[in-house]
Order: sequence, then C-alpha cells, then structure tokens
Amino acid sequence: MRPLDLQKSICLHIKPLQKIKKCQRSNFFAKIALGAFIILFLQACTTPDLYHANLKYEPTGTFPEMKKAGSNSLITVAMFNDIRQIDDKLQLGRVTTMGGTVVPIFPEYMKIPDAVTTSIREYFFKSGYRISNDVPIWDLREETINKGWGKILVGGNIDELEIVCDDSFPVKTYRTKLKLTFVFADVIKKRIFYRSSIENSASLQDISFSEEILNKQISAVLSGVLEKMFNDPAMRKRIEDALKMKNKH
Repeated sequence: MRPLDLQKSICLHIKPLQKIKKCQRSNFFAKIALGAFIILFLQACTTPDLYHANLKYEPTGTFPEMKKAGSNSLITVAMFNDIRQIDDKLQLGRVTTMGGTVVPIFPEYMKIPDAVTTSIREYFFKSGYRISNDVPIWDLREETINKGWGKILVGGNIDELEIVCDDSFPVKTYRTKLKLTFVFADVIKKRIFYRSSIENSASLQDISFSEEILNKQISAVLSGVLEKMFNDPAMRKRIEDALKMKNKH
C-alpha cells in the first residue's frame, strides 16, 4: 500500500473514533443534567413547609463537683429574654434547597426561651444545686428583683441563635451560632454581682440532610455555651462566694 493510501485509511478510522468519543462525552453530560433535573424535581415535590429541631442541653463530659454551700442553697433561674433581631422569634433557622426554596426551622416541643432556660436549670440541677420551681420573668434590672426568688437569681438574654443549612448537591453545609448573656444577682441585696456574654458557633459538611443533624448541631452549640460559662473555675468561685455571703444573713 502506498503511503498516501495508508494515510487516508488511518484518517478514515480516526474520524469515526473521534465522533464516538464526542458522542460519549455528550451522553455523559446529558446524563448529569438529567440526574440533576430529576433530583430538583423530586426535591420540589417532597420539600416540606417547615423543618423541626429540638434545642436541649447534652452533656459532653462530667459535671464539676460543687461545694456544700452550693448544694444547700436555692437558685432561681429566670426565663431568658429573646432579644434576637429577627421578625419571627419562634423560628430557629432556615434551610435553603437546591432549587432556591427557603424552608423555616421551628422548635418541635418548646419555644426557644423555654428550651434555653430549661437547659440552664438542668445544668444547675445536675451540678448539685437546689433549683427553685419558680421561673419568673426578669428584665435584668436590680430594682425589679423579688426577694422571694431564692438566694441567687440567674437570668439573661438570648442575643443570637440560628442554624442555617445549605441543602446543596452533593454536600450539605450546616452553620450554627449562639450568643447568650448571663446575669447573676444577689437576691437579698438586690444587687447584680456578675455579668458575662458567651458565644459559640459550629459548621458541618455532610452528604446527607436530616432533622437529626439539625438537632445535633443546635444542641451541641448550646451545650458548648453552657459548659464555657459554668465550667470556668472563676465563675464557680463567684457563685460560691455569693452563696457563702448569703448564708451569713
């Protein structure tokens, strides 16, 4: 076979192969586009009107041992005030779907102030303190302290609290943040003796989306704030010192 004929023969074989590869690439991208469309379609059909998440304290370690003064003294935890700068204070956060739909997240069992306050009461109780059954409303002013509110009054504000999920494909991104302000007061003296703001945040990337992950993320951030606050030896000393002074009256 002459060189020219050989070259023509090779070209005749290469061109069909190139067409086959181009076709295969086109089919591959078409399948990806079809798969994405199917996912978006199914998600649009199955996206709920809202999601639920439960905010609660979940211990990550052992509770600090409290001194006798703490275990024999009555502490009242006032309802924490929700001062978040948002329109709907019943809302915990939101989920943004791949199609751009924004779905709100709401608590399933307790309103946010109730859940935060209950978690703080639980922390004190498990730490060995006596907790008053009363949960008063307190505006964090000394002049509004009621002398019937035990020996130590603990109140505060919910400054920030939100969980946001970007339900993208293939990875879902969860972002959570919380800021609480704690105010401790001597009830008999009607005097605030300690004030502190604690922040915590977390982020997670996962291939799946679920309300269970929402629960774990928001509860982990809350637990982190409480443990930062109450596991601080200096903070515990302030409480114990205040309780000892109370016992002298």
